[in-house]
Amino acid sequence: MGVADGDEATGAPELPNEVTWLRRDGMSLIRAWREHLGVTREELGRRLSVAPAAITQMEARSARPRAATLKKIATVLGIDWQLLQEPKKK
Repeated sequence: MGVADGDEATGAPELPNEVTWLRRDGMSLIRAWREHLGVTREELGRRLSVAPAAITQMEARSARPRAATLKKIATVLGIDWQLLQEPKKK
């Protein structure tokens, strides 16, 4: 498993290549990380005490979950929450 270069200018952490490829396929960062880590929607929902449908909503490309939500998701996935932050649109 390779790692894509991080953004040295912003200090953004590096993403595994698989996550980068899944992003290019149109997935949100939440979904890309979930799939990369082999976690189902049902399992993530169970860990967060929410329905799988709520996970689907959080994973939508148009979704903009709050930082607190991203932190909860990151904690159960075992990653830094900033890895789930979508880049700001210019």
